[in-house]
Amino acid sequence: MARPLPAGFWRVFRRELRRIQARPNLAFMLGPFPLFLMLLLSAVFSAGLPRDLSVAVVDNDGTSLSRQAIRMVDATPDVTVTLQVANLAEGKQAIIRGDVYAVILFPENMERDLLSARQPEVVTFYNNQLLTIGGIVSRATRQALSTFSAGVSVRVLTNNGLTQEAALEAIRPIPLQQSPLFNPALDYTQFLLAALMPTVLLIFISAGAALNVARDLQQHNGARNLVRLGGSALPALAGKLTPYLLAFLLTLIFGDAILFGYFDAPFQGSMLLHVAYSLLFIASSLCLGAFIATVAGDTVAALGMTGVMTGPAFGFAGISFPRIMMNNFAWAWGGLLPLIPYLQLRVDQVLRGTPIETSLPTLGWLALQMLVYGGLALLVLKRKASRPELSKEAAA
Repeated sequence: MARPLPAGFWRVFRRELRRIQARPNLAFMLGPFPLFLMLLLSAVFSAGLPRDLSVAVVDNDGTSLSRQAIRMVDATPDVTVTLQVANLAEGKQAIIRGDVYAVILFPENMERDLLSARQPEVVTFYNNQLLTIGGIVSRATRQALSTFSAGVSVRVLTNNGLTQEAALEAIRPIPLQQSPLFNPALDYTQFLLAALMPTVLLIFISAGAALNVARDLQQHNGARNLVRLGGSALPALAGKLTPYLLAFLLTLIFGDAILFGYFDAPFQGSMLLHVAYSLLFIASSLCLGAFIATVAGDTVAALGMTGVMTGPAFGFAGISFPRIMMNNFAWAWGGLLPLIPYLQLRVDQVLRGTPIETSLPTLGWLALQMLVYGGLALLVLKRKASRPELSKEAAA
């Protein structure tokens, strides 16, 4: 028989590998399940951009000019005219039923007013409760109708004797050029999918660490036995967590392969820094889960506390709502989560191509979280391991 390894990192590491192998549910949570979630999220956002959102029109003018405006709205890639209703009441019911996302009202005498150089008012009613969809529909219809209005104005002015160049200058005296620097196509895989994948991983990583550390600690003299196997608290905790670090690193690499490979997302920054902060993100999340486990002491409490801590992470990330507008409580809670500095670093390096020296403070923030949570977990583990050993009868 092979001689047992001496107390230290490798003994705890191999012991944890055997435990993972003996627990199919744990192995499934470490590998196939997170990979499946990465694929599922990728399938949800595979379109990249919302296209052909349904809108309805109320054409009270009924002229060739109003029909041309409707065709221009329908020609935009973001929306498509799927319904023509007789009045706004029918349009409202269509929005309530979910048949369309907006209703566009073309007023009476629109053609007459346009050709007489007056300004008829076209009104768009849209469901802004669906904030993203409402914004897309509003922007698309506004751009289409602005283009249509400009074309009609140019035609009226040229009919009155102006040259086409003079007509263009008259309707647009101050040209506006917009140059979006990052994610110009408004591709949802560039910011939403790239943020959701690490958010899901944060929950899995922290919960996995909390579950498995708490399982050891809730056993009879569990903290003492774990430290004894490791020789001291640091190699014991490191050996315990390293298999999970490697497993979740592969999952994160798989998610990046989907984003940069399948979706062909651009990468503008330092690959070395990207690898560094990815490792720090996983290590910080593991240390957070381990710290919660050492404080909680049992698996149920550890998983509950981890869920409370990491569940709101996406809300505090500043992706759906800007962090600059959040209150101090949200800032503090978000600042405790490894996801926030990780996403900041990811956006800086993947999309913006930020210089490395500019990203170093955020990298330090992430490293500090790892050191603080890891240090606190070691401190609590040492205290529990130093308690007098109890017999099974006394523990019962």
